[in-house]
Amino acid sequence: MIDLVLVYCMATAPDRCLERRQPLEQAVNLIQCTMGAQTMAQDYLRTHPSYTLRSWRCEMDKARESPA
Repeated sequence: MIDLVLVYCMATAPDRCLERRQPLEQAVNLIQCTMGAQTMAQDYLRTHPSYTLRSWRCEMDKARESPA
C-alpha cells in the first residue's frame, strides 16, 4: 500500500506540526502518488487556513515517522 504523507505546521507557530497520512489504494505506483499530492494538500489547506504545508512524501509499506 502507498501512503501520501503530508506534514502541516501552524502558520503562527511553525514548530507545531502534524502529519496526515492518506492511504492511496487506487495508486498503482509512487509516480501516481506524487501526481496527486498537490491536489490533496490544497484540499486540506482550503479547509484548514491556519496551517501551511511544510513537506510531503510518498511511502510504500513504511512505518510512521515523527514530523521533522
